[in-house]
Amino acid sequence: MRISYTVSMEKPQTHFFRVRIDVREVSDDHLDFTMPVWAPPGSYLVRDFSRHVRSFRAVSTSDGRSLEVQRLDKSTWRVRTGMSREVSVEYEVYANEFTVDTSHLDASHGYFNGTSVLMYIEGYKDQSCELVIVPYGGDWTVSTSLERIGGENRFRAPSYDILADSPVEIGKHRVLSFTVQGGKPPHEIVIYGHGNEDEKRLVEDIGKIVEAFASMFGQLPYRKYTFIFHLVSPEVGSGGLEHLSSTTIDIDMFTFRPREKYIRFLSVVAHEFFHLWNVKRIRPSELGGPFNYKQENYTNFLWIAEGFTNYYSYVALYRAGIISEKEYFEHIMESIRIHELLPGSRRVSAYESSFDAWIKLYKPTPNNYNSYISYYLKGEILGLILSIWIADVTNGQKSLDDLFRQLFEKYKKDGKGYGGEKEILNTIQDVTNHDFTDFFRRYASNPGPIDFDSELAKIGVRIIRKYEKLGGTDEVERGGYLGLVVRDAGGKYIVDGGVLEGTPAYEAGINEGDELVAINGYRFTDRLLRPLRKENGKLKTDYLVDTRPGETVSVSVFRRDTLLTIDVTAATAPSRHLRARNK
Repeated sequence: MRISYTVSMEKPQTHFFRVRIDVREVSDDHLDFTMPVWAPPGSYLVRDFSRHVRSFRAVSTSDGRSLEVQRLDKSTWRVRTGMSREVSVEYEVYANEFTVDTSHLDASHGYFNGTSVLMYIEGYKDQSCELVIVPYGGDWTVSTSLERIGGENRFRAPSYDILADSPVEIGKHRVLSFTVQGGKPPHEIVIYGHGNEDEKRLVEDIGKIVEAFASMFGQLPYRKYTFIFHLVSPEVGSGGLEHLSSTTIDIDMFTFRPREKYIRFLSVVAHEFFHLWNVKRIRPSELGGPFNYKQENYTNFLWIAEGFTNYYSYVALYRAGIISEKEYFEHIMESIRIHELLPGSRRVSAYESSFDAWIKLYKPTPNNYNSYISYYLKGEILGLILSIWIADVTNGQKSLDDLFRQLFEKYKKDGKGYGGEKEILNTIQDVTNHDFTDFFRRYASNPGPIDFDSELAKIGVRIIRKYEKLGGTDEVERGGYLGLVVRDAGGKYIVDGGVLEGTPAYEAGINEGDELVAINGYRFTDRLLRPLRKENGKLKTDYLVDTRPGETVSVSVFRRDTLLTIDVTAATAPSRHLRARNK
């Protein structure tokens, strides 16, 4: 069977991609065309992409007669071939969701992540296929990591999995090119939009990140790599998604200055790039191909697949000379601070955090901070601790790098991935000649606190916990603390993200969704808040600078448009700053 996809966009301002699938040498009496429900692996949420499909029809290519179409379920259309050996299917996809997981089309550009636009034929996902893009107008170009063949916008994929895992940018975008390690393989940076970027610096820094990982593994496992960057308004949101030979990252158009914002962006670049090894070639067997596109794919190992990738993002920046050792440990200390602050970190194991991704990470509940902890955060911390353990038992001769090199050699060929804890433990044993069962029992399969002080002491680092510092002076007196997580909603301060369990606000009965109006009769303002996490200022925690521990304060809130006053006795505020110091 020969399969060819054609994607066109006659009226991009209407947000509709038109897709045609031509199937030749058909021998079946029916063909089932299925639209995936998620974007594997990397975006663990059922998105039901078929809800954007309309006007599905099928014809016999040889004589133009219409073929019978039957809807089997929410994502599948059955086409009765009527003995035709050539079948053509057409449909439209509404593309007006600007995220890395979906598709977007307007008068300025077109972008699609394969699973949100391209259906596959049941039973023929392993079949090679072609993709033809028909851009809007004569000045729109096409960028993708797919192999280009024949005409300017004709591409080939060895399977549907590869086709769907190769996002496409279409429009008037810029393309910056660079190479590493003697000129091969080529790399492209595709940029949609404009902001405060410095193109020369961007190419140099991303090249350093690529070289850092190439040095770690001794190779780059692709023929070409494409970075797709969407420079957009902060209201659009941000995010990144990994692919086999590319990545798409949506970012604030003004993220390139000041330095702190730029470093966070580069950490995302390093994270997504490291995924081409960890997840795309080294992965849990549940996330190995061929993918099940029709339902959730559960695994206990996202703390490794995603969390360890988070760990390596800042390691790579340090090795590339982009950040200092001090900056690296500042990031680690902030991650430890958040892990210690959130109650969910003590209730949920790394395994549980990974398994529940589909219903908790992407669909947070008002109680999420108390009942869940991100596998990104927990996994990043466990990546550091595991590397420390490996170095400790091998007298500094081995590290987590050696484990990943071993995993890459072990699983890169068949793509099926590791089957479970036993296979990971066996690989660690191969690297270290030691049994790491205790590590997995202590930190992966069971919840509970982590003794960070003891773990970091193994590498000569002492954690200094501080409440607040003013211009380098000694620590000031700790203030009061209620335990609120707050969002600024256009000048209204809404409890959003929950009330941390065990804190005064939790015990007093302040609720998710309450609008904070006043403290002790004075208007609640931003001066009473601090960012929950340094890297993300969207959510904040209470910072009652005028309140002391043990003092009772009156908190006025609107709850369902009714004004309430709740008395709360403030606790001692937790440490807001952690610093690493060599012992």
